[in-house]
Amino acid sequence: MMQSMRNLAHTKVVKGLMIILMISFAMWGIGDIFRGNPLERNVAKVGKISITVQDLDREFEQQLTRARQMFGPDLTAQQAKKMGILDKTLDNMVQRAEVDQAIKMLGIDVSQKMVLDEIAAQPQFRDKEGKFNQAMFRQLLRQQHLDERNFLSEGQLDMQRQQLIDAFKTEAKPPQTIIDGLYKARGQKRILDVVTLKNDSITNIPAPDDKALHDYYQQNLQPFTAPEYRAITIAKLSTDDVAKDIAISDEQVQKEYNDKKAQLAQPERRDIVQVVMQDETKAKQLAATATSSGNLTKSAKDIGFDTVPINGSDEQSLPSELAKPVFALQVNQVSQPVKSSLGWHIVQLKKITPAGTPEFKDVKDEMRKDMQRDQAIESVTKLVNQLDDQLAGGQSLDDIADGMKMRMIKIPAIDATGKTPDGKDPSELPAKDDVLKTSFGQNAGDTSPVLDDKNGNYFVVRTDEVTPSAPKPFEQVKDQVVAAWKTEQQAKAAKEAADKIAQALRDDKAPASFAGEKGIEVRTSAPISMLGDNDPALPPSVLPAIFHLKKGEVTTTSAGNQQIVLRLANLVEADPAPDSAKLKITDELKKNATTELTQQYLDYLHQLFPVEINQDALETVRQQGS
Repeated sequence: MMQSMRNLAHTKVVKGLMIILMISFAMWGIGDIFRGNPLERNVAKVGKISITVQDLDREFEQQLTRARQMFGPDLTAQQAKKMGILDKTLDNMVQRAEVDQAIKMLGIDVSQKMVLDEIAAQPQFRDKEGKFNQAMFRQLLRQQHLDERNFLSEGQLDMQRQQLIDAFKTEAKPPQTIIDGLYKARGQKRILDVVTLKNDSITNIPAPDDKALHDYYQQNLQPFTAPEYRAITIAKLSTDDVAKDIAISDEQVQKEYNDKKAQLAQPERRDIVQVVMQDETKAKQLAATATSSGNLTKSAKDIGFDTVPINGSDEQSLPSELAKPVFALQVNQVSQPVKSSLGWHIVQLKKITPAGTPEFKDVKDEMRKDMQRDQAIESVTKLVNQLDDQLAGGQSLDDIADGMKMRMIKIPAIDATGKTPDGKDPSELPAKDDVLKTSFGQNAGDTSPVLDDKNGNYFVVRTDEVTPSAPKPFEQVKDQVVAAWKTEQQAKAAKEAADKIAQALRDDKAPASFAGEKGIEVRTSAPISMLGDNDPALPPSVLPAIFHLKKGEVTTTSAGNQQIVLRLANLVEADPAPDSAKLKITDELKKNATTELTQQYLDYLHQLFPVEINQDALETVRQQGS
């Protein structure tokens, strides 16, 4: 519903929600409050509001559609999840649920007339004379598959959110002392002594006895637990399979080409690669490096980012923020960072395909396939209607599939991530995400309705058998238990050794005195500041601690398979701020004042309306489509 509203009208009705959605994703962590069955319906509970798996799936699909507009249509659901879009979606839903309960608690009310007046003022709902056209309004709702009553109800809620957010707006200019102080704090550079100790360098770990291993196994069952497996049968009806048996002559294709020649004209198209970053300073640094090297993909990879290719885009198909900058580039040129709601985009133009109309010989094969497919779609539509009727009539899937010559795919055992018990992918698993979601949402013996992958393929999924999740026998995983136990013991011993190094540094022992010891590396960090100066070898998780250290103070942290001891060796004051930098900070403070106040209020709501996350249900959603 909300996505459709945004598609219909970018108005004040939805700006309250958009402000909340743009608040920092990392504003707070959501704790692991309870664990439960991964198939439980609720993935989160916020105060008195429950967020179901279906709610999260639906909103994630909307966010995935928006992400594909930025990253290209080939972005998969699992890639999006790895980018954090699923977690960001859940965070947004949690924040929205908290705000909605605050609205109710505060008694904020908006009449339906106010919503109607707001809608009537929008140009997309007006006729040529500038008057509100109710028929046009209802037509747009139908095109978006929206119900008028629900649309108005959501509009009321959005305006209530806007009223709440408006309470935090401020235009006050920050004092000059604050501007100067902020620049000084951000620009101050920190140089650290870094002592790194690898966990696996601790080799004097005594061998465990059987009791220790069994105790460890019992206390850490999760890594040694087999997931739930399901035996499934998929009946597939493919438009492509039907199209192969349809004959189209050259004369028919030639006539089609002549009839559609004007429609075949193509605008200028461009192939690009892009990177999206959240930090403007880092984005500018990458753009400069890529411009110098002439290779955005390599420059991005050097700092841990992957480029995403988008091929064959015309100016109309690109997001509005990117269209003009992309079409101003020359081949191999790298753009300056471009801001969008997803972050800062750095783009390199790889190829230009000029506008023009293709010749018949170049398109006849593709046109033949399209004509075959069009005829196949008509045939398949009739078959799908017949399939629906027969399933509703209670006929068995095997009998239906045999009569319609549907292909049957049987998978003896598969988990929610799409893996077989040997950890491999099945030889064939069409419409993976939809099939898995459907199968793991059914009981044993259930048969699904007809599924449509939107690409001309139709499926029916039967869940034949369910094998519940259970710990693997100790003897079967003993080698894994030994390895995990040893890794844990090494980490504990390395942590103790790191604590001793830290204490020695506090007692004024020189960091260089540890150089050369087994598994230890000693170095001096690159200067680090809040203006983007960074040491890429240090994990981001240690930055908050670094900026709280006083000169000479020491802290320790664990990162992957190593322990890191940090001592703040030196502070270098910021260079005098140029007027442009101070002006930028002034603008930033004014723009962020509302957001900062809103964050504080949302933090308060987070305490007022406790959040419970079903981590098992969330993990099941996260793993689907991997």
